[in-house]
Amino acid sequence: MQYQYVVSAHKASSVLASVSGAFTLPEATDLVLAKNNRIEVHTLTAATGQLRQVGDWALNGKISTLHFFHPSDRLTGCILVTSEKFQFAVLSWDAAEQRVVTESTGEFTEVTGRPTTETKIVAVDPLNRVIAVYAYQGIVHLLPMDSAEDPESAWRKILRLRGRKRLGSHQQSQGSLSIGSLATSNSDTEKWPYLVRAPMADGLIVPSYLQSAVSNSHGRDKGKEVAHAERSSNIYPIMARYIHELKVVDIQFLHGEADELPAFAVLYEDANMQRQVHVYRLGDGQGELQPISEWTSLSLEASAAKLIALPGGNVLVAGDESLSVIGADRQPLGMSKRASAVTAWTWIDTDSYERLLLADEEGELSLVVLQYADSKGQQQVQDLFVERLGNTAVASSLTYLDAGCVYVGSHCGDQMLVRLHTQPLPRSVVEGANQRALHMWDETAESAKILAFPLGDADNVESQTQPNTFVETLELHENLAPLVDMCVVGIGESNNRTADTMTTESEAHEESGSASGGVEDCRSAGTQPGGNYGSVVSCSGMHNTPGLRVVRNGIGIEQLFSVDISGLLGLWSLTVAQLASCDSRAMDIDTDDARLVLLVLSLVDRTLLLGWREPSGEQVDVAEVALSGWRLGEPTLAAGLASDRRHVVQATSSAIVLIDSVGWTVQAEWVPGEIGLSAISAVSVSGDQVAAAIDGRTIVYLEVRQGALACVGHRQLDNVVSCIDVHSWHGVAGPATHVAVGMWSVNDVCLLALPDLVTAAPALSLRMPQGLALSASAIGLASTGQDSLPRSVLMCTLGNTPYLLAGLGDGRLHQFALSVDADGVSVREHKSIALGSGPLGLTPFVNHGSLNVFASSDHSAVLFADKHQTAHSDARISGSSSPRISKLMYANVDVLGIKRMAPIDSLGLPMSMCLAVGSQMWIGLADPVQRLHIRSFALPRWATPHRIAHSSTQGVYAVATIHSLDTGGSLTSTARESAVWERFALIERNVQHQAISSKSLYNMIAATPPAEVGRFTIMDSQGMDVLASALLLTYEMPESLCAASLRCLQRPIPNADATAEAQEAPASLANSSHSGNLGENDSMAQMLSGVFVLGTSIVPPGEDDARSGRIIICAWDATQRHMRIMCTFEVVGAVYALVPFRGMLLAATNGQLMLLGWQRRAVGAKANYTTKVCDSVMFMEDPDYELVLLCSQQTQITALSISVSGDYIIVGDIMSSASLYRYEEYVIPASSGNRGSLQQSGSEAALAGQIRHRLVPVARDYSGVWTTAVASVPPPLAQNTARLYPNVIDAETGFL
Repeated sequence: MQYQYVVSAHKASSVLASVSGAFTLPEATDLVLAKNNRIEVHTLTAATGQLRQVGDWALNGKISTLHFFHPSDRLTGCILVTSEKFQFAVLSWDAAEQRVVTESTGEFTEVTGRPTTETKIVAVDPLNRVIAVYAYQGIVHLLPMDSAEDPESAWRKILRLRGRKRLGSHQQSQGSLSIGSLATSNSDTEKWPYLVRAPMADGLIVPSYLQSAVSNSHGRDKGKEVAHAERSSNIYPIMARYIHELKVVDIQFLHGEADELPAFAVLYEDANMQRQVHVYRLGDGQGELQPISEWTSLSLEASAAKLIALPGGNVLVAGDESLSVIGADRQPLGMSKRASAVTAWTWIDTDSYERLLLADEEGELSLVVLQYADSKGQQQVQDLFVERLGNTAVASSLTYLDAGCVYVGSHCGDQMLVRLHTQPLPRSVVEGANQRALHMWDETAESAKILAFPLGDADNVESQTQPNTFVETLELHENLAPLVDMCVVGIGESNNRTADTMTTESEAHEESGSASGGVEDCRSAGTQPGGNYGSVVSCSGMHNTPGLRVVRNGIGIEQLFSVDISGLLGLWSLTVAQLASCDSRAMDIDTDDARLVLLVLSLVDRTLLLGWREPSGEQVDVAEVALSGWRLGEPTLAAGLASDRRHVVQATSSAIVLIDSVGWTVQAEWVPGEIGLSAISAVSVSGDQVAAAIDGRTIVYLEVRQGALACVGHRQLDNVVSCIDVHSWHGVAGPATHVAVGMWSVNDVCLLALPDLVTAAPALSLRMPQGLALSASAIGLASTGQDSLPRSVLMCTLGNTPYLLAGLGDGRLHQFALSVDADGVSVREHKSIALGSGPLGLTPFVNHGSLNVFASSDHSAVLFADKHQTAHSDARISGSSSPRISKLMYANVDVLGIKRMAPIDSLGLPMSMCLAVGSQMWIGLADPVQRLHIRSFALPRWATPHRIAHSSTQGVYAVATIHSLDTGGSLTSTARESAVWERFALIERNVQHQAISSKSLYNMIAATPPAEVGRFTIMDSQGMDVLASALLLTYEMPESLCAASLRCLQRPIPNADATAEAQEAPASLANSSHSGNLGENDSMAQMLSGVFVLGTSIVPPGEDDARSGRIIICAWDATQRHMRIMCTFEVVGAVYALVPFRGMLLAATNGQLMLLGWQRRAVGAKANYTTKVCDSVMFMEDPDYELVLLCSQQTQITALSISVSGDYIIVGDIMSSASLYRYEEYVIPASSGNRGSLQQSGSEAALAGQIRHRLVPVARDYSGVWTTAVASVPPPLAQNTARLYPNVIDAETGFL
């Protein structure tokens, strides 16, 4: 059996269903969400309007529906969950263990039934007597529930009679839908095979006819993990009943009296495409379903889709354009509404049923008010009104919580928690909280300006005159669904620099697969022009909330304060104790009184002090501080706080001063002239220890002793010092014993022992010649140029291992795991990793009790020790003199371009940090753990992103969108068609959309305008700003998009007319898989890099399939600031997939696999078209090259996806699984001249000896499998114990 190993980086965020009720506590307002296969439980705090997540749990199946019901004999409710594989489970809350438990499981399967094509429908009786499930056409499964009524009642008799007849048809499977390990095993339930109760505890009262089954089935499980089984919801044997309706739209149970048998209404569509409602009641005796004759078959609106049960046995039918109240013995009551399909609904008043919320497919939230009156002793709806409340995301589920709070779960946009108000909100509140569309597409192109508002002109006027909204957004929860397409930025787009892993001990080899090695695979050292380095950019959202999502894994920083400061070179944070008296004995550093937080900012020509006093109350006021004693007229090289937290050390290029914070007077001063030198170049301050580099080569060691600076020692080195560090490996437990020094010219890091500044040990000569392997006697950094010189060094202990870290100028970090003991210092392990492409700065800080290191660069990261591995090592090797090396982990920081970082010790801003970001100074809070960070960039309404690609050479994105012109609205069908015609005519007048093509494919004259238009846009990768945009042809939609670099191929030249250049092509090209086309040599091996290739389909009106399509090549010209359309290539059918391949292009067009090349034009053939579409779009064909078909291969039905591995190409077919092809180049053979051989044609003889291309079928899967995507694993594959590969992988092709 094959097992699949799946790891999810981001949990499902699309909400399939949501319910609310008292689930965890009797008085709680809980929200339960279904997200794919996960259940999330949240609790609402009504006063603040915030949701607090209680927890989330995974189920063994994909959730289909979710329903909440509250049995009368219980304080809290239960949840009924159904799965896509016809299983169900009843879940409840275990207050003792604070988790969700499974109370009962089962399944409702029919061997001969036909599953419904739509979503399963589940309805729960308002009196909690029975549950109806519609999953098969014409069959309703009934799940009776144990209620508080008399067991001898008619309903209980039906249950017993029907429950003993069809026992074999609904047996529970072994893979039941359940939470965690609480799946119920029914291996020994032979007598009662479909008893779906969980194991029961002692003392549980069970109906007499089930007692034997319970004792036999679950005796061995009694008391195991089911201490709360006595609270079971008591769902008993399943019954299947047949109904006449086959195409059921919705089912709802009717409200009735307790002495009446349950009845439910069925909304269905008949053979004449008419929507009608039938009502069935469970009969007595055999329990058959009996139609209620009092209900007349009324023809409803053709788009009626929702049934809502009302008091008095009536139902409200919601359609696209109307609401209707129907029932037995009453006249229908209806009213029109805004023309839009209802997607979700929820009651506000569950006791009086007077107010109802509706959400439609355009994101409109409406309130329906029902007025009741007495009629024949029953409450009947007398009138109803509809009021528009505001806009939200298109809701897939709608749940009213409490205090006016409503949860809007969506599959098309972000999840929202909103609050309803009785008065309209001011415009300022609406724009600040609810504005979702950033009309960033308003650039010079008229096409983009028009499509920024895709509604018809009449709808635009109406939307501008609509009243203010009644909906206030309280919370937004990001949602990636529907994820149509995505591209990965910053992985494999630049220099592939492999991590150098060097070890000196055998146990270090065991950790070679640590996180540091893994990070290297996802980072490269080349310069990335884009601002989303190492992230995934996805096309997410649709309808009224489309957008792009930038997903990046790492530690997030929440910005609290920022100020623009230019020329910021360095920063430090100091927290000093302010004393009223100069008596040092009165100082108490633990007191909260008299604290001053200082931020020391080093600028180009001066030093700036910012700060605030504590305690500061609820608000922290940061202001500039003028203090005496500081050298503010020159930049600061380093600043630190002495161990007494009273004295401050400031180092500049001219002096090192000791300042007393009491009165801010200079206590002591040391200048380089005392040892005959002139200038200070680098300084490190750690407590009472100061290490400085003077005139580049001399190291000076100072100590703070009783309010004075004492020069302990100095030493001159042979090389210029680039950086220095004097931090201790023992932290605050003891002073530093060594000084780490980085060298400019020799690219080394050396350790000097304190206080004499002698080399730590002869065995630690830290000069490693390039090309030698690391031994325990040398630490060196491979010299690769000026940018690879050390810029920052740090000594620290991470986990249980002392480390020496060295940051280079090219963004690479070297980590040396050391062994420090009485015998000296030795190297245990050496690794390197590329964290970015700019100089690295290393700063230690404490994050939630553990020491971390902040590596600031263009792509910053946080280093920390693996806590689980460290704890395991300590437990396993307790007392060992040589414990295992603590594994270092790396977490990206979601803020780019951090130059410096300083941790802040503040009571008002705990766990905060000061950052130098570009030309700004930030104060922010860092996340305690690494997680995914999502940034959203909204697109115009109704502009659905369809395809996206990224060009690393140009630093831009290409986005293909589909804009909806017919968005419905409140217009009638006739007025809507007129508005769309007017809209389309406006586009044609302002945009020469035909100019994107060199010639018109068709003279299309249609009776109706297109409902959608395609659009191609170039966007900047930094801020997602639109650079250029153009419309496609009428009825043309984007299908595929990729970024490619195409080789410029020579055109095949006949031998008779071959030029000397073509004849010089080496014969080895025929056998080279990397060679180009005929006549190509090194001088012609030019590349057309940084281009985007767009594949489209054209479906004329009245046709279902694409008649034709195009392949469009375009590029962004950064100099001229316009998009250039370079080539259009017409094909038969839709271009579903495009993949770059060896400088050429693979295209899947319907049932054909094509290989295309960028080939030189024939002699005399030049481009004839140069057209300016708008200011930012230029159609100009390449004068020398064109896109040509090199070879093709027929596939099966419709090829949807392509994947490449070496010379092998795999094609995924929509119905015929996958096929494998091999790319070959061959030489056209010359005629042998033998008698009997076939004579070559003139053209073939002229091309004899030339190189040609072909695609050779290798293998295919003959099973009829629906295939939507295929992918290959890049060979060679690293097989080790840390990775799981479930299938056999071919070493040559890399395919499973």
